[in-house]
Amino acid sequence: MPLPLLIRPILVLPLLLAACASEVPAPRTLALQAIPGKLPAAAGAASAAMAPNPASVDVVVDRVILPDLIKRNTLLERIAPGEVVYHDAARWAEPLSEALPRVLADDLSTRLSRSVGLNKLRPLSNTAAPAWLLWVDVRRLEVDPQGQVTLVALWTWQREGTSNTHWQQGHFTATASSRDPERVAYAHSQVLSEFAQAIATGFAQGIWAAP
Repeated sequence: MPLPLLIRPILVLPLLLAACASEVPAPRTLALQAIPGKLPAAAGAASAAMAPNPASVDVVVDRVILPDLIKRNTLLERIAPGEVVYHDAARWAEPLSEALPRVLADDLSTRLSRSVGLNKLRPLSNTAAPAWLLWVDVRRLEVDPQGQVTLVALWTWQREGTSNTHWQQGHFTATASSRDPERVAYAHSQVLSEFAQAIATGFAQGIWAAP
């Protein structure tokens, strides 16, 4: 028996909605990654002469401040000086507040040829010398419509047990090879790697060495 005409659209509509939903691609999941690097020879030599036994001194990424603007898990794009958009189709696998300090520590480890830890909360009883604590204040981390990722940040090395700080600011960029989310994510890793290079070079040259 044929269905009444009024019932047919009701049955067809859920099928059309299901078909449309199946065509929407799943969100891309992005991750920051450490990029290996090394210091210039002169900086490496300065690092070796900086302390009698540099390897005995802990180096820790202690504090990393991120603006609320980039704490969301969706990819942030700056489309105008006073306007940003969040791309729901491209999401970070974990909050940048967790990923950025860890990847920065990994980047620094390869450049300083030592293990760089995270979140120095209290002195270690078996530490032979006061630790070096890295403080970072990220001001910008975003991509523009042309695929250029920009990182602007301040940083300082704080010797444990002292109150002397000297902040330095850097501006780092990297351009994604395409607008594909995976390539944009890699450009984020590249600017973080360049940031780590600047931090490590200054540290190795003894700029932050305690008097």
